[in-house]
Amino acid sequence: MRRGTLPPDTRPPVAPDWPALAERAMPSVVALAGIDKPYGTGQNNHAWRIPGVQQNAATAALTRIRAWHRDWPKEDAKRRQRIICGGVAVEGNKVLTVAHCVEGQEALRVRTAAGEWREARVIGADISRDVALIEIEGDPLPPIPVAGVMPRQGQDVMAIGSPGGYGFAVGVGIVAWYGRDAAMLSPDDFMLVTASIIGGNSGGVVVNTRGEAVSLVSYGYGIYTQTVPIDRAQAVAAEIERRVVR
Repeated sequence: MRRGTLPPDTRPPVAPDWPALAERAMPSVVALAGIDKPYGTGQNNHAWRIPGVQQNAATAALTRIRAWHRDWPKEDAKRRQRIICGGVAVEGNKVLTVAHCVEGQEALRVRTAAGEWREARVIGADISRDVALIEIEGDPLPPIPVAGVMPRQGQDVMAIGSPGGYGFAVGVGIVAWYGRDAAMLSPDDFMLVTASIIGGNSGGVVVNTRGEAVSLVSYGYGIYTQTVPIDRAQAVAAEIERRVVR
């Protein structure tokens, strides 16, 4: 069974001590808060990203008509920053999360497990692979230990995220499957787990019974949750940084 670039975990199994693992991992975890871009400017429309669209007079006129018809200014006035996803510190002030969490957000900040709020900026995001790298202000958080092997099918894992906007909640399950998701644009493999996931868990870290990061939560359906293997997330983050340097 393919597991990206990492081999399967053949070490002797470790019985999970979930309370201890959660306590160890929390200092590396963040809750990500954002505020949607305003509807009235049309910037949250996917077409807005097409080169030349922003300067197109026809697009500007159509946006004004739609804003009036749908009463967007009134809706924009209700916007507020809210916790939308999770993330995990990996190096210095850099935090890994998933791309769909930062897409369409006007402003970002994070809350640490210690309750501290910090401003954040997006270094870059890869939508097709659902990986994003952000940078936070202030002192670096302790990086999460990263596994050099991937858990085998049936092994225990724990996900930490912000379900329903509640940061730093945990859910446990097992590795269900490795494979490609036809619903995603990326041809890469994902890891399917059974840890309980709802909206807000996206971007959260999945750890094995040794407390090592093995993947990032992408999205869930039913009892299954699709996650991005940690080696692939790190590789995409490295590509993002190289593009920024250029």
